Amino acid sequence: MRVLLVASFGGHWVQLQRLAELLEVDEQIFASTADGHHGGASYYLDDFSVRELWRGVRQLPRAVRIVRRSQPDLVISTGAAPGLLVLFAGFLLGKKTLWVDSIANCRRLSLSGRAAKLFATRVLTQWPDLATGRVCYLGRLL
Repeated sequence: MRVLLVASFGGHWVQLQRLAELLEVDEQIFASTADGHHGGASYYLDDFSVRELWRGVRQLPRAVRIVRRSQPDLVISTGAAPGLLVLFAGFLLGKKTLWVDSIANCRRLSLSGRAAKLFATRVLTQWPDLATGRVCYLGRLL
């Protein structure tokens, strides 16, 4: 199985790296926002927030290219908006997708997590109290 893992640099990237250590798959491919360091990612996106959707729309073709070139069986993201964008590109291309909401969101899902609920194959929270409907709790990464 080939997995594309994508997250913004910083806390989302740290959580994604911890998740990647737990996966038993044939190949892991990473995508992230560069922010001056590359952190081992093969593909890069410019950082943006969901409040700057115009920047995300401009990057949608790049996100689609990342998914096409990496040919994953599964796309996983821990956030934030750039991760959501690649997850959406995976959805558009018929890939299985998994959103893992940040552990920092203990009272409600992040805005990106709430958007991911609309199309992701599976949405996970790291807080048992937030598991409802399409959102599942399977444990914490930290």
